[in-house]
Amino acid sequence: MSSMSMADVRDAIAAVAHEFGKDRNERAARTALDRNDFEHLADAGFLRVGVPATMGGLWTNVAGIVRGYCELVREIARADPSVALVASMHPAVLAFWLAADDGSLRPQAERFFETALAGHWWGTVISEPGSGGDPMRTRTRARRENDRWLLTGTKHFGSGSGVTSFMITMARADDEPEPDVFVIDMRERKWDGSTGLRMTRAWDGHGMMATQSHAFELRDCAAERSAAANLYAASAPIVGQLTPLLFTAVIMGVLDSAAELARGTIGARVAGLRAYERVAWTETSNELWLAEQAFEGALRSVESNHRGALAAARAKLTVAGLAESALARLGRVVGGASYSRGQPFGQWGQDVRALGFLRPPWGYAFDQLIALEFVD
Repeated sequence: MSSMSMADVRDAIAAVAHEFGKDRNERAARTALDRNDFEHLADAGFLRVGVPATMGGLWTNVAGIVRGYCELVREIARADPSVALVASMHPAVLAFWLAADDGSLRPQAERFFETALAGHWWGTVISEPGSGGDPMRTRTRARRENDRWLLTGTKHFGSGSGVTSFMITMARADDEPEPDVFVIDMRERKWDGSTGLRMTRAWDGHGMMATQSHAFELRDCAAERSAAANLYAASAPIVGQLTPLLFTAVIMGVLDSAAELARGTIGARVAGLRAYERVAWTETSNELWLAEQAFEGALRSVESNHRGALAAARAKLTVAGLAESALARLGRVVGGASYSRGQPFGQWGQDVRALGFLRPPWGYAFDQLIALEFVD
């Protein structure tokens, strides 16, 4: 790959997203991902977000790249939120190796970065039923057999299944107190159990319904363990800032499209709006403005290295709540047409609601906020 700057990638992604946007209504009804979309994004340079600048990528440090990464994801989300969400997980996952400063990790990290440069997408299948979204509560077991690790457990929300080449997960070795990060090579791996991985439920979510967030059973599933101990904890200060804001960027992209379409619809009949519709629109517009302020404030906190993890976590929850409220109210103003397939307001409403549950889900998220607020 030749060298590309952030500006080059931004321009290329904008062009790809513009093409995606031409089929926006059709995309809103999709229940599956299209590999061609991810090939176009890769050709545009998006996979560089998971590679350090020293290897031809875009990563420098979280303060320097967070705004640029979020702009890329937001641009894609304006046209297709499901594609944007799956794409956002690529830098969020590789940030574990980008953020950790451990010499023993470097050979493994560089090998993983090379896969991104070669065109491979990364994702996550960390979440487990009954864990409440907390990766440290994993019940998946890891056992060593000669020079490899075998994982046994249940996982769900493997977003991007079938598109991603590698997925990270968490598992606990029997003789260790804390779980660790493992990588599952999904290339050419069958999902029928013959390779240690069996799909137990295909994704059928109301929101983000085209993300292919399938559920899996792992039974002696071969995986590669992180080369550094406690990688999850060591990378948390960086990943904890970047991931919530990437997910927030997806929500902001949805709100951008919804606001643009609604203003055109409502503006055409503004003189005849009823009193309730005028009030509802104004309240919606205020919520959209507040969401923008929360997002911008969190970006600035990360960029200035001032309690960025707390700001990012707050922004994600705040924007998710505002978006869900704004889209519901917007539907009342637009009317019954908002739930037709010809206008994607209904699906957007489900999408932003679903995004509120994503890493971390509400209960675990509030636990994190309390901890972050009272920890220096």
